[in-house]
Amino acid sequence: MATVVESVLLAAAEEEKKYKSIEVKKAIPLEIDPGNLLAFDTTPLEVRSFRQNKKTFLDSLARDNTQLLINDIWKLPVERVEDVIVAKLPPPTYRVPREKSIPRARPPTKWQEYARLKGIQNRKKSRKVWDDEQKKWIPSWGYQSKNDLKKDWLLEVPTNI
Repeated sequence: MATVVESVLLAAAEEEKKYKSIEVKKAIPLEIDPGNLLAFDTTPLEVRSFRQNKKTFLDSLARDNTQLLINDIWKLPVERVEDVIVAKLPPPTYRVPREKSIPRARPPTKWQEYARLKGIQNRKKSRKVWDDEQKKWIPSWGYQSKNDLKKDWLLEVPTNI
């Protein structure tokens, strides 16, 4: 019985070694903007360890910085929304630049220039109109419109003809 307990404890200790602690110590603290979910690491790189094994160095650096960002997010006020815990993010402090420049305004077409000179304004015709007889909105043209010929298929002939 004791050997079974010891083996379970050893297996648990080995499992625990696989996962790193959530506490990360940095010489220079990160600049964190939780509103944009950004973290800036201004710590200079250790060139020797970077050159020896780039992948493990960058993986550990990314893991530590991400852990610090997540720790900072968990310090924010949280609420439960539909069985999910959600953190209320503050407004961003860092303004993120656009990826692409703001598009330039297109030059007006010849018709737009002519319409501007003559004062012509584009007015859209409404697709639906209110019908007082049916008490609902119906199309102003086309199928089942107010001028549909199928609606008045029977007309009374006046007696004076």
